[in-house]
Amino acid sequence: MPALPSSPRMVGRHSELAALLEAFDDGESGVPRTVVVRGEAGVGKTRLVQEFLALVARDPLGDAPTSGPVVAFGQCVDLGPIGAPFGPIRRVLRDLHAAVGTDALREAAGSAAVIASLAALVPGISPDHAESDEPAGEFAEAIEVLLEQLSQRRHLVVVLEDLQWADAATMALLKTLASTLRGRRLTIVATYRSDDIDRFHPLRPVLAELDRTRSVARVEVRPLTGDEVAEQVAQLAAGLDPRMVESLTERSGGIPFLVEELVDLGDRPLPDTLRDLVLARYARLGDDAQHVVRTMAAGGMHVEHDVLAAVAPLDDAALDAAVREAVDTRVLVADGAGYTFRHALTREAVEGEMLPSERVRVHRRYAEHLSAHHGDSPDDASAIAEHWLAARDLPAAFDATVAAMQQSRSRFSPAMSAKLSERLTELWDLVPDAADRAGTSLPALHLGAAQAWHDLGDAERSLRSANEGLAVCPDDALTRAALLRQRFVETYNLEHRGRLEDLAESVALLEGLDDPQARALLSRVLTNLALDEHGDEAAQHTARAIALAEDSGDDGALAVALTVESWRIAADEDDEPRALEPLERAVTLHLDPGLRAYAGTGLTDMLLRVGRFAEAVVVGEQHYADVVRAGIERGSGSGLAHALSLALFATGRADDGRRYAQRARRLMNPLHGASVVRLLAAHLTWEDRAADRDQLLSDERARIEESGRRYPDKHHWWAIQRAEELLVLRGADEPPRDVLDDVLSVAVTVGDSEGTPSLRRYALLTAALLALPSGHRADAALKERLLGVLSGWPDHASARAHADFVRALVSDDTAPAAARVAAWRDLVDATADGLLPVWHRRVAQCRLALALLDAGSRGDGAVLLAEVAAHAADDGVALVGRWATEAAADAGLATVTGDATAAAESVVASLTPRELQVLQLIAEGLTNPQIGQRLFISPKTASVHVSAILAKIGAANRAEAAAWYTSAAAAARS
Repeated sequence: MPALPSSPRMVGRHSELAALLEAFDDGESGVPRTVVVRGEAGVGKTRLVQEFLALVARDPLGDAPTSGPVVAFGQCVDLGPIGAPFGPIRRVLRDLHAAVGTDALREAAGSAAVIASLAALVPGISPDHAESDEPAGEFAEAIEVLLEQLSQRRHLVVVLEDLQWADAATMALLKTLASTLRGRRLTIVATYRSDDIDRFHPLRPVLAELDRTRSVARVEVRPLTGDEVAEQVAQLAAGLDPRMVESLTERSGGIPFLVEELVDLGDRPLPDTLRDLVLARYARLGDDAQHVVRTMAAGGMHVEHDVLAAVAPLDDAALDAAVREAVDTRVLVADGAGYTFRHALTREAVEGEMLPSERVRVHRRYAEHLSAHHGDSPDDASAIAEHWLAARDLPAAFDATVAAMQQSRSRFSPAMSAKLSERLTELWDLVPDAADRAGTSLPALHLGAAQAWHDLGDAERSLRSANEGLAVCPDDALTRAALLRQRFVETYNLEHRGRLEDLAESVALLEGLDDPQARALLSRVLTNLALDEHGDEAAQHTARAIALAEDSGDDGALAVALTVESWRIAADEDDEPRALEPLERAVTLHLDPGLRAYAGTGLTDMLLRVGRFAEAVVVGEQHYADVVRAGIERGSGSGLAHALSLALFATGRADDGRRYAQRARRLMNPLHGASVVRLLAAHLTWEDRAADRDQLLSDERARIEESGRRYPDKHHWWAIQRAEELLVLRGADEPPRDVLDDVLSVAVTVGDSEGTPSLRRYALLTAALLALPSGHRADAALKERLLGVLSGWPDHASARAHADFVRALVSDDTAPAAARVAAWRDLVDATADGLLPVWHRRVAQCRLALALLDAGSRGDGAVLLAEVAAHAADDGVALVGRWATEAAADAGLATVTGDATAAAESVVASLTPRELQVLQLIAEGLTNPQIGQRLFISPKTASVHVSAILAKIGAANRAEAAAWYTSAAAAARS
């Protein structure tokens, strides 16, 4: 088999791998299955099969080495249109011979005639017969007999790779095996390159026939998504710039092989070997088709037919024939009313084949045609400018760029605005009367570029543009003040330090200017100052900023001022419910997408702080959809995705929470992304996946350490994370004092940059859970410390819920059972719709159940523990589900003792190894999809296993099954 690619772990492909493993499970149970795996070259078919084989090779279903599956591998080779009959089957037979031995192979063959047929391709099976060519029919029957007999004794896994090159005899045999064998332990996996199968290929009718066979499953391996490419790149080159990852995604088309090649390549041009590979299909085209493809390459990835017809120097018939040839050869694909290159790298390489004179000529024709017939959108106008530039007509390129920039700004397209503004600054000194042509100044162009890069989340480029603008802006007070403010913002974003001197100069330039724009800008500067202040000074600045924005009629400045006022109220006055009011007003204003996302992110975050998690999800999802539509996901989406992921985790939508957290991790600056790593680590702790959490933290250690050095004020979140890690060891006699002291120090910090009030409340709950596990008697001094933090606690719903939680924990080992029941019941009822995240609400339910048991209400306590055990994993809180299961077992709700132990052992013996694996995961609180993902089986297969397990052990539901397993395991250990 080919060597594994350089990526250490396969990315994605969970459903595809599950389909292969499901077919393997069917084969193990005597239901032969064939899986046809399709995908274009380099997409990862071989890697998928290798991962599958690695898993089944270590599958625990067989106890002895001889009981495991036998894998036989056949590789089809391109030997022309006819090829050698049964080429790949030769290798399959030799693998089988090596695995089972000569005697077993002869026994399976049965008759001398079958042995004679096989001897031609399996040297040594019959020393009395020399190798000779046997008739194809006889050989096909012989291999059928051999596989049928062998698969009675052992599970056979036959892999046939690259069916697009298979000979006719091999294809006929595959059809027979897939449709005729029954009741045997056989799994066939066949792969082929989908981009090589045109409508005349001999494999096409075979595939059509296989599709009609019920025992055949089809798996399509698609290109990786953007997030998956980012994951693959992270394995190959940690810390790569996110912009480079986006470029890799586009250039590779999501093909893992090309991703690896391009990562290794870096900024260097395509090497000849890769260029030749990319151009292989293009090189097979005729002259006209090559000419058309080169012409199209100058137009971009996609060109409409009418544009191509106007630019390409061919008549309609010749153009149609050339395009048809390019489509049939898989260089182009028909796409809507035009054509698209199958891969961006192909377009890149083909464009490199153009002669200089040809390039100028073709781009001029594009520019002339698009100018006359298109140009109504920013994309068209930008394309016209690019074509004029490539045609070396600088004045025409400058004028077209101005028109494109004006359109992009009017339609809020910051990516295009940034690019076009910078293009104009590059051309500024190369064209006559640049200022008159542009209708603006050079410093204003730099300012526009800086603001566009800011909207896109690229602080480094924004800072560079601001500095370039300041270098050429000595006199224009308004523009200079705006550039100074922009430099302050980007310096803070990049270096986490404020250039307050820039803000002071901006204020000096703007004070006294009787101009609405100046008042709006002064409002923005004052909000920047307020963010660095507390107390009366911050209040005065935000109040004046709001007044100036209202006076100038600038909704954008007003939204920013209201958002900053909200943060000030929450931090200085510790009144987060009242802090919602300015934000709720801000999101109703008429704002561009960037500022709407800014206010929406603030509102989402503040809703989180007051425990209105469901509302935070709704607001966050709406605003995230807006930033995606506006094309500013990288700039405005990262913080929003982070807040939204936390809201989703808090409401128990763990799968969605992970998805947005991974999105935030990809979008954020690598150092800022450490906060997302911490969030994912906390989630994995509550999911009871300590090994996965430790692996994540190990993989991200360098990023975490660098982030800690750059942003020391973020240490409080890591203190909480370390405390949460220890929750899985909550039975320890004493919590580590250093960790407890660290997290308590966060809880008592008030009114400075150490964090928000909601963060301090979260820290206190974490400290209390660490210090006061169930059944643990804490010393009085520690309890006093915990209660002392509540002194001066704000009086609003979320804060009260946190305080009540801590008080209930503190009194759990001393208060009468009835009082504990009342305290925990009140808390559970009060937080049913929010106020506490789902993990703390599930803990409160567990504590209530224990109090009920102590009070003698065993029925109610058992029901509540069963509910938590059954549903906590669905909420992403499997750790609490395990606690509930253990508590039920400790309370004797599902014990296994005496004669019952022998009965339990008998039941265990009736379970298959796979069912035992599934039962263990049920006890961990995993859902069917999570079990499927852990064992690489489909959720449907997991569901079948769960139903069988419940029937065998006599459990009514998953909670009973989990409790039964825990008790049985405890009895076995004793």
